[in-house]
Amino acid sequence: AESTVSPAGRAESLQPPAATLTARVPRMCKPARGPFAYGEPWWLDDPIEMSADRFRGRRRQLCFLLGVAASCAGVVAYTSHAGVLVWSITPATFGQSSFVLLPALVVYRIACAAFIFGLCASKLVSDYVLQRGAGAAGARLNHFETLDRTEVAFLDHGVWRFQGLTSWGWVLLGCYFLVAATLSLRVAAAPEAAQHEEPDGAACVASLLLGVSSAYAILITLTVTFVLIPSKHRKGLSTEGFFTPFALSQHNANLAMVVGELLCGAVPIDPWHLPFALGFGIVYLCGWHQTVRYNRTRTLMYHFLNWQHPRSLLICSLLMLTLAAFFAFAALVGQLRLRPGGAPMVLCAALAVMRWRRPPPLAGKGE
Repeated sequence: AESTVSPAGRAESLQPPAATLTARVPRMCKPARGPFAYGEPWWLDDPIEMSADRFRGRRRQLCFLLGVAASCAGVVAYTSHAGVLVWSITPATFGQSSFVLLPALVVYRIACAAFIFGLCASKLVSDYVLQRGAGAAGARLNHFETLDRTEVAFLDHGVWRFQGLTSWGWVLLGCYFLVAATLSLRVAAAPEAAQHEEPDGAACVASLLLGVSSAYAILITLTVTFVLIPSKHRKGLSTEGFFTPFALSQHNANLAMVVGELLCGAVPIDPWHLPFALGFGIVYLCGWHQTVRYNRTRTLMYHFLNWQHPRSLLICSLLMLTLAAFFAFAALVGQLRLRPGGAPMVLCAALAVMRWRRPPPLAGKGE
């Protein structure tokens, strides 16, 4: 028998499935909760947050990270002499350069230190000026995410503006340039002094700071450019916080200053200092981001550190391995600077991973 289909049935059969229609609708940005003050227990009025077990899995992640920290401590103990680190870097190293004269190197390091700590001071001063002129209405807003990626807005002010790993790495880099500038000035003031050829504790600490801060400068810039901004953009969340003058400086200028130092200076990066780089990150994660900060805000700055992710330990392992790779890459840059074409290649790679422009708006809405 010949089957017949009504015109209405034929029209219905031509319609795409409901899932397809849903997929074509652009993801709209949900309004953020808040704004709240840091430390304000906003979650007490949120039935979803109060009913969910947000701490499930956190102890396992913290134990894993503390195990890595114990391994790092073991490596440091193995490489030390009777519990004391062996110093091998001399102050004279900070007066050497393959491309620029010593006065130019001194000026560069002083300028970098002044820029870093000047930016830190301007953050605090600008907050004071805004709050004095407009009160709470003048405070900046910063958006973070809960474990289920719901956006929450906070009034950003004071020392809380230094809560991110970006700011921690920024201050660490500033400490390096401050110590390096001091050592360079000492060498420039007395180039022939014999004590400059003897290993010095300050010189070795500066070398350690250079290795750690270089690894984090690379990690921060790449994470912001290729992980945080694209992820928030796909979710329809705000990315405005990544494109303020302060954020652009900390996410791009940090890498630029590190590359300039590694190419122009002659300070070596000791591979045995890698445990200090890993330890710095573990202190930030275990001591601050995953514990103290989360307990006061119930949000994460970096969503991929969610301890309830099914692959949480794998993500932490990859993060540690990635940091180790960036530490090795920073040490490699010091070797590439003397090879033909090495310096231009490093500069091009650094410029390629910096991000200055906002991503295009999602279809159907503006950023």
